[in-house]
Amino acid sequence: MIITNVEENDLETIFLMQAEVFKDEPLLTNLGYFNEVVTLEDLKKSYEKYDFLKAVEDDGSISGIICGYENSNTVSILAVIVRKEKRNKGIGRKLVFAMEHLYPNIRCEIQTPNSMPKNIAFYESMGYVKCRQEKISNNEIISTFEK
Repeated sequence: MIITNVEENDLETIFLMQAEVFKDEPLLTNLGYFNEVVTLEDLKKSYEKYDFLKAVEDDGSISGIICGYENSNTVSILAVIVRKEKRNKGIGRKLVFAMEHLYPNIRCEIQTPNSMPKNIAFYESMGYVKCRQEKISNNEIISTFEK
């Protein structure tokens, strides 16, 4: 597996992969990026604004993506998506480290719903610490982690 830049011709595959993940984890749609990327056209607009990396398997299939951007000396990681059947194999970790590597020596942050303890444990295992919480409209609490 390699981590490399997403290309425009990957966007349809990525959009379908995101839709798969939303079926299993609908709480993710409460996060900003996922509210922003509802259609393939939305994803194309996001592709022009943000940095996207993909995890590519030996057979050429995309097993995961990460999206983020830098603003005011902080990298905001907007999305880490790994296909369900590829989880717990280190792909998400490699994607996060690759995004951090794009922006060395600056603060990184990422958000996740509090009701997703696996996500929280995942970020904490990589050295992220909770820095703030925000209650959103449906009584869900979103935590922001930083490193």
